Amino acid sequence: MPPVIFEARDVIGGGRFLQEVRISTFQPSSQLPEGIRYSLCLVELVSGEVVLLYDVHRGKSHHRHLRGKEASYKFADEDKLLDDFLRDVARIVEGKL
Repeated sequence: MPPVIFEARDVIGGGRFLQEVRISTFQPSSQLPEGIRYSLCLVELVSGEVVLLYDVHRGKSHHRHLRGKEASYKFADEDKLLDDFLRDVARIVEGKL
């Protein structure tokens, strides 16, 4: 199992959302040269809808899902990834995204 460098799970937004973050490292490969794997997810608890998901996996590069729409994501490093995710989460909780 890859070494986990950050993991958190919290209920936020007054109990409305579950926020799950997992970032781990592994041996770099041609498909994933950064040697990083992550899943940063925001789920609406009542409906179970995945509102926001940043992830990367073999066969698909870095990308973001927002309310069912997928777009590529320009990965820079773990700190920027977490900042981008938390910025989007704050905007969703505030009703701005």
